[in-house]
Amino acid sequence: MKHMLAAVVLILLTGCLAKGHTPETAEVSGEAYYLERMAAPENARLEVRLIDISRAGTPAILVGKTVVENAGQPPYAFQIQYAPALIDPRHTYSVAARLYDGNDLLFVTDQVHQVITRGFPSTATLRMRRVGSAPAHLLGELPATFTGTLPCASCPGIDYHLNLLDDGVYFLRQAYQDREGGPFDDIGRYLLSSDGDQLTLFGGREEPLRLAISAPDTLRLLDRDGGHIESELNYNLSRQPELQPLEPRLLLGGMYRYMAGAGRFRECLTGLDMPVATEADNRALEEAYLAAREQPGEEMRASLEGQISQRMPMEGPGPVLTLVPERFIGVSPELKCPPAIQLADFKNTYWRASLLDTEAVRLAPNQREPHLVFHEDGRLAGSDGCNRIIGSYEEEGGTLAFSGLATTRKACPEGMEQASRFLEALEEVGRYRIIGRHMEMLDSKGTLRLRFEAVALQ
Repeated sequence: MKHMLAAVVLILLTGCLAKGHTPETAEVSGEAYYLERMAAPENARLEVRLIDISRAGTPAILVGKTVVENAGQPPYAFQIQYAPALIDPRHTYSVAARLYDGNDLLFVTDQVHQVITRGFPSTATLRMRRVGSAPAHLLGELPATFTGTLPCASCPGIDYHLNLLDDGVYFLRQAYQDREGGPFDDIGRYLLSSDGDQLTLFGGREEPLRLAISAPDTLRLLDRDGGHIESELNYNLSRQPELQPLEPRLLLGGMYRYMAGAGRFRECLTGLDMPVATEADNRALEEAYLAAREQPGEEMRASLEGQISQRMPMEGPGPVLTLVPERFIGVSPELKCPPAIQLADFKNTYWRASLLDTEAVRLAPNQREPHLVFHEDGRLAGSDGCNRIIGSYEEEGGTLAFSGLATTRKACPEGMEQASRFLEALEEVGRYRIIGRHMEMLDSKGTLRLRFEAVALQ
């Protein structure tokens, strides 16, 4: 009797599958590992999650999870059971792993590993990185996603999705609610201020975007001068539990090269060096390059509209960031990428004054511009715009103090009042911060007194 029942059940199941019924469960599997030469604790616990990361600006949705107690030593095999009925083929899914010692997080995946949909398999190999192995700073572990809805003067709000990668690159998407068009994407490089309190995004926009690092989990939008926006409205972006991938689509400029049947593109704003997908307008890009190049494999500036997407490479592990050239614009053999943005050095840099309190510094004709140079031996030299300045300085950990300030006593036809205010501001400076190629000096109350721009090295 039991054998007859089993046969009936088998026939029914076979009939259901033949009619296209979705099975009740499916599986994502793979392996997680780390390369650091250290043993995991005996009671190490591995957690691997299958998550839906499709919706920008919202937390990832948990689809399935597995926990391996007393996991032992790497590599760690894992299997995650999930319900296929929960999978939407239009959505993006990924797996992420974490290794714990009790409640202490030891290792974590820091890349997006897509599975199931969009041509990705149901298996994945996950490399984990040691927590704290990256340079420690107030941003916490990277890469990371920060999202939030910020105020908008002419719409209900602006949805921000900011991805900070661990190589100094950022992707930003802004979507204006109740507006046609968009969203609007931006890419570039981010820099921490020298005091570690602010984050500045240098990309394709006219002015850098500045954010205060309120906590490892919170960034707060600042005004264009780096000041806090006094408002009861929300200006905060919050870190999401998992990295949510962002595939920006925008106008791109970079250095293109073609060798051995494959193209690569080094984007100017980010420095990302990516393979070029052989689709969309790739043929026009290749042909224009081959017609204009003088030497095989040389780099040539190219402009195009495209998307930076996660794709599986021809060989090796993946996915990797890949350029999809959606519309080719042109090549410019005479152009190169500008130098990458970087934090200027405090010492031995020619700092030209651009702002005094709340006013732009005025330059008088036939007179030296206000500037300062901080020498290695503690000497200060410069000009107030009329007379030469000499003195000494002490700086440590962002604090700054001047002593023995003196000037020549020449009378100038213009700018005497500004020169006097320049010296008074210097006397009241208590600390400084460098943001990219700019330096700000603040008094003991945190008020911005002077802003400088690095224009030359001595």
